[in-house]
This record gives sequence, structure tokens and C-alpha cells, in this order.
Amino acid sequence: MTDTTLSRPLARHIIEILGSFGTPPTRGVQHFNVGNQSLLQALDDFYLSSYLQDGGAAYKMVVGDYGSGKSHFLYCLRDVAWERNFAVVKVDLSPTETPYNDQKLVYQAVASNIIWHEPAAGVSDESGLTRFLQGTLERIVGSDLSLETLQNPLYRALIDTLEATSVDSGAYQTAVIAYFDNLIREHDERLDSLTRWLMGEPTSPDDTKILREVGVTGKITKPNAFRMLRSLCQIVRALSYSGLILLFDEVDRMASVGGKAEKLATDTLREVIDRTREDLPGAMFVYAVPPQFISDIVPKYPALQQRVRAPGRFSHVNHFSPLISLDHLDLDEDDLMLAIGEKLIPIYETAFDTQLDHTVQRANAVILANVARDIFLDVSHRRLFVKSFVVELARQHHGQEHTITEEEAQAVLRGQVDALMGGETPPY
Repeated sequence: MTDTTLSRPLARHIIEILGSFGTPPTRGVQHFNVGNQSLLQALDDFYLSSYLQDGGAAYKMVVGDYGSGKSHFLYCLRDVAWERNFAVVKVDLSPTETPYNDQKLVYQAVASNIIWHEPAAGVSDESGLTRFLQGTLERIVGSDLSLETLQNPLYRALIDTLEATSVDSGAYQTAVIAYFDNLIREHDERLDSLTRWLMGEPTSPDDTKILREVGVTGKITKPNAFRMLRSLCQIVRALSYSGLILLFDEVDRMASVGGKAEKLATDTLREVIDRTREDLPGAMFVYAVPPQFISDIVPKYPALQQRVRAPGRFSHVNHFSPLISLDHLDLDEDDLMLAIGEKLIPIYETAFDTQLDHTVQRANAVILANVARDIFLDVSHRRLFVKSFVVELARQHHGQEHTITEEEAQAVLRGQVDALMGGETPPY
């Protein structure tokens, strides 16, 4: 299970990221998470703890405005998935890049962003398929790798399992086994060639020669990319993981692509959805988008609309719906922001080894939340509130604690709007 203790370094990390950027930190979101427990519980009950572990597959779309908590929700889901022993891929797409222009790019995005997770607090996660394979091997054999590992009964059992597993691509299966063998033997030249092949990167004639020596033929290409992704899912389960969770955060880009690129991206997205449902054992594809993607783009593409359209939003009583709405949480907007504020106070105290007046700071949270909602209508209330409240906690800590006025709240919030928006009008 995930370590639930809040260390001072982790508390400082949380406060630093929230106060500087207003975005969720990569670690520690569980310490200030509120309002989405019923959604996470439904995903756990109906998928992570049951259906996916039995080899089923599913996809969901997380829908929320800019700054409404899409990335935060994906981090929460990631943490639940790790507790259920899933491997997790977290892809953050820039405003100018998307893997949906090419099926091979989808595979490359997955291979580059699969996470090697160390449960121990304070240990940063690393990304990349070969790092994931190395970490998994070390965890299974229970020691550092050496030539003695080749005779370790745990290693031999692992190789026997991999060889006995039905994998769509024999080349992929061979590449993974060869990677383990050459990692233990420290054959760097072979490792480099195998790494490029497994990551879907271009390979040279020298690579091809080396790969043939270890029995790996062919390449990962656009036509076979989904077959290779299915092979990865099969390998992940053979490595004793429950399955693979694919988290794609579009960072609000798809609503502004347009033209042929938009059609190509939506066609490939539809294929990803279809493949997830039919070809990827133990996998869940979760795609975070703004509401404009659902309302403005999806209706233009009937084939995609058929897969996204749902009679209602996802919930514990309607887990079949693919649409997870962050506009409908367990708390209303006022209670949600106050609950976040109440959790941030002790985190700040731990970060800076101080003690604040919780009654005063709770009152300040209420005032900031009200002003953020009532006055700054064109800015994400949640993100603006979180960043502003952390900044106000610091101001109160280093000054004299007091209940702020509405005028003070407006000044604090106004000072954070430009920081959040970069001086530009928010996109949504």
C-alpha cells in the first residue's frame, strides 16, 4: 500500500508546487485530495479490483474545464492503480504534440512514459520501458543483478513464465527476455540495440545485425504498433502485474487542433478506444479532455461519437458510462474548496515546522473561495483558490495572523491570476 505518512520533505514539495504553479505535485496528492472519492471507489470496485485483473479492458474519458483537477484526478487514479499492483503509463501531451497522428507514436508514448514506481517515500519515480523492466527484474529476484542472478531460481522461474506466455509478437517476447539476459551479463552494445527496438526508436544496420544475433527480427512500425502494444500488455501481466493503466492528459489541446490533423487524431483516438476494449488484456485507457472536446469536436465524427456518447455520467450506479465528469463531485463547489483549504493548513505547518491558528485560516479559506467564485469568473476557481490560499498561508505565517477582508482577498487573488494565466486570457 502507498505510504500515507506525511514527511516534511514531501509536505514542502506539495506546498512549493501548489504555491508556485497551482498545479498538482507528482507526489502526495492523497494528502489534500477531496471530493472525488466516490468516482475513484467506483473505478476500483468495478475495474481495478475485478474486471481488469481478470483480463478485461476498458476506457474512460475524464472531462473537466481548465484547472478543474483533471491532472489531479489522474494522479489519484494512478496511486489507486499502484496499490492494486498495476503498471501505469502517464502521458502529458503538449499543446503542439499528439501521438494520435500515428499508431506507432501511440506505442512510443506508452514505452517512453511507463513508470517505474518505488513505493518508498522520498524516492522519485522514473519513466521508460527499459527502466521499468530493470526495476521489475530487480524486485523479482530480490537483489542487485550479477552473473549469479542467471542461476537464481526466481529468475529461472521468471524466464520460464515469459517463455510459456502467449504473446502476439514472438519478436517482442524474445526482445524482453534478451533484454533481461544482456542486462545481467552487462552486454552494453546489445542492450543499446534492444533498448532502441523496444522503445520503437529508429534502428541502424548495426542494430539489425545485433538484434538478429539474439533472435529479434522485424521492427515496430505503424501497421504493427497496436500488436506490439498488445504484446506489451501480455508481458506486463506475465511479470505478475495486474494489468496496465494508460493515463493520457491532453492538457486542453484537442479543442484547438482543427483541420486534417484533427480528423487524423480523432480517427486514431477511435482506434485506440476500440483496441483497448478488444485487444489489450488487463488495460484501461483513461483520456482527460476539456468539455469543448465532447461538445464541439466529437459530434463532427460520428464513429467517435458512437463510442463516447453515453446516457449519463460515470458513477457507482452507472459505471458503464465512459464519461467521468469533474463538474459533479461529492461536494459542492464551496464545500470542496473549503475542504481542500482545511487539508492544506496542516501540510503547510509540516512543511515549515510551524503552527497556525486553524480557526483564522479556515475563515480565510472561506473568504478566498467566495471571492474566487464570485468575482474571477473567467479563471478556474479551484486552481486559483489553491494557489492563492497557499500564498496567503505564507503571508500569514510571516506576518500577523488575522482574518482577511474581501478587499485583501481580491488583492491576493488578483496577484495570482497573471501568474496562472501567463498574462493571457484563459482558454476556457
